[in-house]
Amino acid sequence: MFVLTGVGFNSALAETQTTNRYPAERWQQYQSPQQAGARPHRLEKVEKFYKKRAFSGLFVVKNGAVVLDWGENARRFPVHSIRKSLLSALFGIHANDINFRATLAELNITDTPWLTDQERTATVFDILASRSGVYLPAAAETFAMRQEKPARGSNPPGQVWWYNNWDFNVAGTLFQQMTQEEIFSAFDRYLAKPLQMQDYRPFDGFYVKDTSEHQAFQFRMSSRDLARVGLLYARKGNWQGEQILPEAWMEQSTQAISETNMGDKYPAGYGLMWWVEPEGSFSARGLSSHVLAVYPKQDLVIVVRSDSYLEKSVSARATKKLLERVVDAMPDDAASQPDLTLLAEPSKETASLPQQYQLDDTSLTLENGQLVRLKQRDNTLFINYGEGDYELTYKGDNKFFILDRKEPLELVLDEKGKLTDINTPRLFYLQAAAAAKRGDLQQAQAWVEKVIRMSPESAIAYTNLAKLLVAKEQVSVALAKLDIALQLDPNNQQATGLQQTLLVQRWWSWLVGLILSLLVMWRLLKVKKFL
Repeated sequence: MFVLTGVGFNSALAETQTTNRYPAERWQQYQSPQQAGARPHRLEKVEKFYKKRAFSGLFVVKNGAVVLDWGENARRFPVHSIRKSLLSALFGIHANDINFRATLAELNITDTPWLTDQERTATVFDILASRSGVYLPAAAETFAMRQEKPARGSNPPGQVWWYNNWDFNVAGTLFQQMTQEEIFSAFDRYLAKPLQMQDYRPFDGFYVKDTSEHQAFQFRMSSRDLARVGLLYARKGNWQGEQILPEAWMEQSTQAISETNMGDKYPAGYGLMWWVEPEGSFSARGLSSHVLAVYPKQDLVIVVRSDSYLEKSVSARATKKLLERVVDAMPDDAASQPDLTLLAEPSKETASLPQQYQLDDTSLTLENGQLVRLKQRDNTLFINYGEGDYELTYKGDNKFFILDRKEPLELVLDEKGKLTDINTPRLFYLQAAAAAKRGDLQQAQAWVEKVIRMSPESAIAYTNLAKLLVAKEQVSVALAKLDIALQLDPNNQQATGLQQTLLVQRWWSWLVGLILSLLVMWRLLKVKKFL
């Protein structure tokens, strides 16, 4: 029922190298990268490049076993726009039952403001290809996406590619409407469980609502779980002999339908929610340098991550260079019978949850109206403040640790054991944002200072404090806070950029002042000479 036509270059995939090696409950790892075909001197360059930038994880799989496991690859980071490629996989599972030529009008898809007659002619295929021509506000858009969006009605459906969050969010709506399945539960059923993912849990996902009727669906996943998706795609949808994704869908969804024309930092083509390169590789990409890259010809999968919780990111150009260097470091075939061992598991602290914290389902509304829920599963406490459920580890004396965010949390109980407040950096930031929005910069600063008291080693906290101080025109104090931020994290791009901007502004002000002073002196001298 789906027929795709490539536009631009032809990127038909070559035959994938087949192998019987797949991970079971745990990944296997080469005892040395050389057995995977890697060359040591090239890997040294990869490692130097990786360490000089704010990457948080690099996970490389060749022929079904792990070559590199650097950083925090068991940690569930936000995947950002990788979510779109994960949804593409779910569409593939149901591909034979979906009419991809059905229009938005036929499916009764609406939004506010109301869709025009032209916009309602966009098809499911147009939506998945990001060619709907519907340019309305969408949830989870960046500032740049909002500013650069084409004018409404400027392109008819199916004619022009634009990286459009409205399309991607509507794709989520369409999936749930056409399959009658919830996205995160479907992912668990059709992909996470068959692929034996180690870290994925449906409640890690959440939806983001905005002015549009169509919510953004957001995943948090570990690199080692994303790599299983990549390996499934490298093997044309086959997992240990079971065809999980139709091979026809695999080939068609990862071919170039559109040319992106976004420069050499990004892949040249785009398929059905996958970025596509001319030589046959393809990738899922998210904000802040989160990448799942698949190279079927080499039976190679690369996952790159950064710590979005701390707003760390790496440029698209640097991320591209890292991918290229990893591929270049492994030009040789892997050993036919390599020495493999089970990949080491990261240690995990466990502590018994005291009786007073065994809360079935407790909610608390914060000062800014934010609803926070606490719930217990299997003697483990979870917190939810609109971004999915985060697991807590008990540390003693009302203190907890949010595992994926790696942030402290404190529960405040009254004398009867009733929850009265929750202290944690993320909630402080939400309060600060609410205060700043209503123009109360002093209160916003107070909330950020609470973050610093609770997490004194947080570079991003000092950076955020500096931003508020700049808004209050306290530039000298802001520069001092930025110095602290860069001492804590020399790779903090936000702090570096803001510091450079402020120093240039200060230098420019000094230069302008000097020029004005010289002009005044020159005029005075001229007047004296005239007198």
